[in-house]
Amino acid sequence: MLTGIVVPGRAYTAQAPLLDLADRALRDRRAHIETISWTVPSGLLDVGPEPFVRAHVDAALHRAHRAAPHARPVVIAKSLGCWAAALVAERGLPAVWLTPVLTADEVVAAIGRNPAPALLIGGTADFAWVPEAAQATGKTVVTVVDGDHGLRVPGPLRRYTDALGTVATAIEEFLDALG
Repeated sequence: MLTGIVVPGRAYTAQAPLLDLADRALRDRRAHIETISWTVPSGLLDVGPEPFVRAHVDAALHRAHRAAPHARPVVIAKSLGCWAAALVAERGLPAVWLTPVLTADEVVAAIGRNPAPALLIGGTADFAWVPEAAQATGKTVVTVVDGDHGLRVPGPLRRYTDALGTVATAIEEFLDALG
């Protein structure tokens, strides 16, 4: 059994498309889910978001363990949530990193040193996506061509829904491989 820790972005809630798909994939696998919501303080990115994100994810992991003590935690985080990578690596937890901030060396290093499986998903038009850094982690990488930081692609909406389908399938396959 899995327990999902769903971690939002700075302005990207768990109800937004990518995390909503992750939530559905977890529910389809009868996972216990802990969804984090937060109000990001002004200036957080200037002082360093890791302690803020760590505290929220640590608390969610604690709640998840109390609710489902025998379930295997998996962290699914969007953008700002990737600042939990050091905590996740310390605990050796599998993770799905949606549009992680790969311009931050400490995030890339934490993802790479985690012995557990991870899935990184980003887009070629995303300011935070560095394909070489994603590959250097040694983890599974899915790149959405022309996808921005929300993995939206230009053109007809069908291109965006196709991208969402690709992301959803990758998440489902990742979760299935975890058992």
